[in-house]
Amino acid sequence: MEKSRVILGTAKLGLEGRPAAFDMLDAYVELGGTDIDTASIYSDWVPGETGRSETIIGEWMKARDNRGSLHIATKGALPGPNGPRSDAGSIRHDVELSMKRLGVNHIDLWYFHRDDESRPVPEMIGPVHDLISEGKIGAYGVSNWSAARIDEALALDGPKPAANQPLGNILCRVMGKPSDPTLAVFDAAMFRQAVKNGITLNLFTSQCAGLFERRKAGKPAPNDYDKPACAAAASAIEAICAREGLDVSHVILAFMLHLAPNVRVLVGPRNTEQFRGTYDAGSLSLDPAIVRELAEAANMTDFLGT
Repeated sequence: MEKSRVILGTAKLGLEGRPAAFDMLDAYVELGGTDIDTASIYSDWVPGETGRSETIIGEWMKARDNRGSLHIATKGALPGPNGPRSDAGSIRHDVELSMKRLGVNHIDLWYFHRDDESRPVPEMIGPVHDLISEGKIGAYGVSNWSAARIDEALALDGPKPAANQPLGNILCRVMGKPSDPTLAVFDAAMFRQAVKNGITLNLFTSQCAGLFERRKAGKPAPNDYDKPACAAAASAIEAICAREGLDVSHVILAFMLHLAPNVRVLVGPRNTEQFRGTYDAGSLSLDPAIVRELAEAANMTDFLGT
């Protein structure tokens, strides 16, 4: 299966109802999409909505009978109110619960949603290797891990991490530390590591939390991007797009995809109409000179030519 470079993120899937969720999923497939990203905790923060995203995706796949044409990724082992959940029992529980909700007997890609630096990497990876050997997981990935901890996973015998999912976008170099300290931000070390080891980079918050859309509407910047360095970089990027007659919402995604073939972007649209306008970014070709100019504006020139 040829994987989509624009991945449908589903943290908000179903908040506007099951029909709207089915429309979104149908539109993604209609546009050529193959990769759907979810998590066992989406969206447990909404009262009465435990496991909503996985459950809806499972219902939709059953209704459409299309499981075989999709690549499903989900995440688990997120620390809870009682502390870390990276032990073998918690990992197995989350994998099997996700399989039940999704209505599948095999998860294509399963991520550790966060790292647990109090536990040695081999203790965390061992149970996942077991689940792969049992056929319950096709491959595993890490989300919000440091490059150093990923190196430890790469050094182990057995299956290697197939994917890394950090916070990554055109402003990640200038935004500074995010307000959530458990998030890992895409950096050059992660990038070089992924290219060298054949790790897919699936970047979340790829649209800068809606910053450019908010700027266009004259609204305040999202908190993590409400900084002079972000405003200056955004202004420079907008000027380049205006000069070239390009849609900035497409360019900020296309720029990340131009860094390397193993880079992909997650988008979590509010509605189907918004998503239809976003998906085209995956096929937008940028002139190398424009890519370099954007990299200079974003302080990311060291990502080029790797």
